[in-house]
Amino acid sequence: MKELPDYFVQVPEAFALVEEGVYRCSGVLSNEQIKYLDTLCLKTVLILSVEGPSRAFSQYLKSKGIWRIHLGMTRWQSNLGWKPVSEELIKDALECLLNKANHPLLIVCSSGVRETGTLVGCLRKLQHWNFNSIVYEYRSFAGGKGKYTQELFIELFDTDLVTLPSALPEWFVEEQSMWRQEQQRRFAELCSKPVSSKPTET
Repeated sequence: MKELPDYFVQVPEAFALVEEGVYRCSGVLSNEQIKYLDTLCLKTVLILSVEGPSRAFSQYLKSKGIWRIHLGMTRWQSNLGWKPVSEELIKDALECLLNKANHPLLIVCSSGVRETGTLVGCLRKLQHWNFNSIVYEYRSFAGGKGKYTQELFIELFDTDLVTLPSALPEWFVEEQSMWRQEQQRRFAELCSKPVSSKPTET
């Protein structure tokens, strides 16, 4: 295969902006895709798969002083039954992702779909997204690699397990505030509706 020039960079597979300061992509990166990461000015890489990064990727992280958090290895569990990942992995990953001190942050797993898609789906659930919208985003990245068990895991994930860090990103704080205001508005509308009473029988 012909070598690409040094100035050439390539967008990683399954790359996307999740929210401001949070990105996602496949953890299998070519040299040209690794170069692209320079544009993100990363502080943290969150690895969700059991497999570690390639030598080239590891050397890149070390040379740039990027903090590597390999939760896929430290939170790995066997005998999960039908579950594609463990609650502990997603819980800890969400707490890491929502800590503004770790941003800019890149989420990776070996496929860019399985663990990453599940994590992003659970984040959307914390953001109070409609479940149909969560599934649509998950499937748009998963394509033919998507699995029903991952969608079911997202639907059943208990967001109360997550301990929100003290330094939350602005986008999350604003979304939570807007959601609470909307809930209060709906409650006020419900309370203001007159209660219909049945006619008294004579």
